[in-house]
Amino acid sequence: MTITDPDQIPATPIYTITVSSNGIAAVNGEEVTEPGLDAAEARVRALAEVRIKAAFHGRPVRVLAKEADGAAWPLIVDVNGDVVTLNRPHPTPPSPAQASPATPSSPAAAEPGMTLAETPAARRTRAEPQPAAPDAGRATAAVPPEWAAPLPPQYASAWAELVAHEKAGRLVEAIVAAAQLETALSGAVGPLAPPTVNVMTTRAAFTVRRVEESEDWAETMELLVQTAQRRREAGAPEDETQRVISNAHAAWFRLAVEDPEYARETAEPVLVLLGDQPEHKHRAQAVIRILERGAAA
Repeated sequence: MTITDPDQIPATPIYTITVSSNGIAAVNGEEVTEPGLDAAEARVRALAEVRIKAAFHGRPVRVLAKEADGAAWPLIVDVNGDVVTLNRPHPTPPSPAQASPATPSSPAAAEPGMTLAETPAARRTRAEPQPAAPDAGRATAAVPPEWAAPLPPQYASAWAELVAHEKAGRLVEAIVAAAQLETALSGAVGPLAPPTVNVMTTRAAFTVRRVEESEDWAETMELLVQTAQRRREAGAPEDETQRVISNAHAAWFRLAVEDPEYARETAEPVLVLLGDQPEHKHRAQAVIRILERGAAA
């Protein structure tokens, strides 16, 4: 599933964005901006909030953007910040009986032509846990065999325990199990070995999925930065690394709302990861704008 194929995006959830005449934007009734913004800036901030929610789902999500004058626009918002305006209303959500359970699989890296549900962390557990997708239009490179290989057989039971926790919805236990497995692999094959880095990426994915509940934005952002740095150092497939970087930016953006001072202190590694790549230009500019507003305050 990609944002270029809206029909394949699940009908739920649908996040409703409203922008009032005094510049307050809300997502599903929860205000996400202060009064005084112009409508365009308030809408951008609301879309940034929805982008983070898309990250929790590991795929694009549906949005209904309502204007102060009563106009409403059906949108698709991707985890990488892309927004598509639909030319038709969102479909009617299916009944609960129509939902199908996700199926776990063995750990493997991303594959050519993968969909949002087919990220490395997702393939290690269930259908859609990974919180990011490749930027639209970017080709996905072939994955070297060492990064697509399953874990060594002696770690099968530890992996099975991790999967069991995740399937049962015990994300805290799954994160702990992933950390323990990562430590064991690091000692056996090294911190930069593909199995170790793949499990670290899975741990980061689980942490992102839980962050809305835990509200540990600083810890989540730092883990995502460390994961991206580790992947770069290890020479891991760049497509997945770029997804981790996108999520680090999304977490930093939320941290800037929750703890502006600490966000300023931790902006440099995020900007270094974003670099000067064209697909990250708007993300880097958003970070710089926030830093400039803080300096002027």
